[in-house]
Amino acid sequence: MEGGRKERKAPSSSLMKGRYLDMVKLRKQPLLFLTALLLLSLWFPGSLHAANEPVFRLKATNRESKVMIEVKGQRLSDLYAYQFNLQFDPKHMRFVEADSPVPGFTIDPIVEEGDILFAHSKVGNVKGIKGEAVLATFTFERMTGSPSSFTLHGIKLVDSALDMVEMKTKVQVSSDIKFKDIAGHWAEASILEAVQRGWINGYSDQTFRPQKQVTRAEFVTMLVRSLELPIPAESKLHFTDADRIPAWAEGYIAAAVNADMIAGYADGSFQADKLISRAEMASILVKSQGIVPAPDDKPSFADTDDIPGWAQSYIAAAAERGWIKGVGDNRFAPLKNANRAESVHLIVNLK
Repeated sequence: MEGGRKERKAPSSSLMKGRYLDMVKLRKQPLLFLTALLLLSLWFPGSLHAANEPVFRLKATNRESKVMIEVKGQRLSDLYAYQFNLQFDPKHMRFVEADSPVPGFTIDPIVEEGDILFAHSKVGNVKGIKGEAVLATFTFERMTGSPSSFTLHGIKLVDSALDMVEMKTKVQVSSDIKFKDIAGHWAEASILEAVQRGWINGYSDQTFRPQKQVTRAEFVTMLVRSLELPIPAESKLHFTDADRIPAWAEGYIAAAVNADMIAGYADGSFQADKLISRAEMASILVKSQGIVPAPDDKPSFADTDDIPGWAQSYIAAAAERGWIKGVGDNRFAPLKNANRAESVHLIVNLK
């Protein structure tokens, strides 16, 4: 025995050909030699001593609505081809794509009920990988904001001499979201809840940027997501500046229009990129709950006279229900622009 591997007879050419043809019919993959090569490990598994056994790691990276899962191998010795399964939760994640930075060929991943079969091989008379290397990267899209776990299993390794081993190792990683700029923030709990529910995302540098101001399109998108309003199949908008509304926001804005939450400005525009004011935010929140306040209602803030007439009854209704508060000294500051933390906190408080 050498290198911890058990010696075994090579499979006969007739057996290889039969398995190869069966696999062609079953998978219908274009990389026929690779498929046959990798699946031989299912029939003739070897073993490794623990001292020589490779180590596998999973790394999860959150990039806004995407989750990247990196599979890394360490203590590799002449790794020529490999296959493994990555299990995920299809209720929370949608598989997008997978690839390998290792030169060679990758078989199209086979996805069945939350389990992905991935296979890759070098090509030609070359030595396999030694040491450590990233073997594959998987991309998923969040369907919810809930944390989700990924499990690597069914690992099968092939060296350049076509010696094959099967490992019993299982590796797990979570896509739990952590931000470096909200620890101790007054809205931390609301931010985490909103992100976990999929109403809003962080940034690729693992920040949330709670003080960043929010546009009208962004606020409406968050609110519609939280209310789970149906997105129209055709989201044609009739605002005079409809061509300036971002594509990602069109469906959400159309849903808000259908729910009588927004109507735009007197000139027929929506002004998607305009920073939303606290007065506008309070009005949209109240309308989203189907509340029609009495026209003469007024809030009791020290700066009530500074609140536009059209917004006073809506702000009164929101303040009465505890959905929105002043900014200090019993002032409402109606024209002040809302930031991400304020917006998220208000939406969470509606629930």
